[in-house]
Amino acid sequence: MKTSRVVNFREIMITVILSMICGVAYFGWGFFYNVLDAALPSSTELIYGLWFVASIITAYIVQKPGVAMLSEVAAAFVEMIFGGQWGLSTLVFGLIQGAAAELIFAGFRYRSFHLGVVVLAGMASAAASIPIDYYQGYIGDLTTGMLVLKIVLRLLSGAILAGVLGKVVGDLLAKTGVLNSYLLVRSKSDRKPAF
Repeated sequence: MKTSRVVNFREIMITVILSMICGVAYFGWGFFYNVLDAALPSSTELIYGLWFVASIITAYIVQKPGVAMLSEVAAAFVEMIFGGQWGLSTLVFGLIQGAAAELIFAGFRYRSFHLGVVVLAGMASAAASIPIDYYQGYIGDLTTGMLVLKIVLRLLSGAILAGVLGKVVGDLLAKTGVLNSYLLVRSKSDRKPAF
């Protein structure tokens, strides 16, 4: 089945709607993050991956170039305008995390969105967020062991909360029938697993 790689209006609309929902969730997630950070500081890495889920859900549904990055930046923008605690740096995070996921999907030429691919995209977003945190100075003073632990936990969180959760949410939405005109549903039978 030959499909256009150009994002149409309907696909832009679902990307924007889901990005807005994720942006509001990101804002609320910041409060939970703060509570958990106060109680068990290192455990926050286990929940960090939710901040990458917008790019995974929308790219999984639309399956076209640019959607992962657009959705992550849009979600970051919504989080910021709601008064997110990280201000303008939220947009930097969104841009870099979205670009990392986008690179994974581009590496598979936007033709494979199986579990392994979306997990890899979630992990790529997680990996991309670490240098920003390092630059901002709050992880630079960690011991090597603590830094490695933080990285491993964040990668796992990206894999599970962005990759697996993003795919599960997309599949659940598809079962409702609201996504029947999107590539997620239309091309499912045409695609063979990449891994």
